Amino acid sequence: MMIQAKNLRNKNILQTLPKCPGYYKWWAKKNELDLILNALNANTPEIVSVLEKQGDLYCVYVGIAVKESLLKRLDWHVNDKHTASKVKNGTLSTLRQSISSIVARNQYDKKATDEFIDKLYVEWFESKNAVKSEAAKEEIESIEKSLINGRYLRPLNIKDNHHPKACETVKPLKKLRKASK
Repeated sequence: MMIQAKNLRNKNILQTLPKCPGYYKWWAKKNELDLILNALNANTPEIVSVLEKQGDLYCVYVGIAVKESLLKRLDWHVNDKHTASKVKNGTLSTLRQSISSIVARNQYDKKATDEFIDKLYVEWFESKNAVKSEAAKEEIESIEKSLINGRYLRPLNIKDNHHPKACETVKPLKKLRKASK
């Protein structure tokens, strides 16, 4: 299932999300993709050609929900309080840290981060295993690893991103995040 992220700000819609573990993909239209790649100095045909594409959307990030449900994890990414203490303590969602660094060059800028997130789309995939179960952990972490290190580059994934073109996005993203904190 895929939905525009801004719709997850509606609690009635948010509550319809699965209460099971799973994985998810964040998608961007070309304008948002260009903003991301330009900020990383990686807006080249070679980079764009190794991104997963679905219609007019490009996959920019994948994540997992193992210790909590998809509902809670996606709520955290979209509706996180994004306070100064969360930035300072490193408890802000890694996706939000990257987006705020890219769009505002400032991880404390909740407004710019929310406005950008609202333009993105999120797709999720459910696991039949229980939240916090070893079976869910093994299944979903394996899927995440294959997605991050598979055929397609995930430009906003930093951890364990060993795609052949990852150095062109991961290194600048780390530098940008450090400067934005």
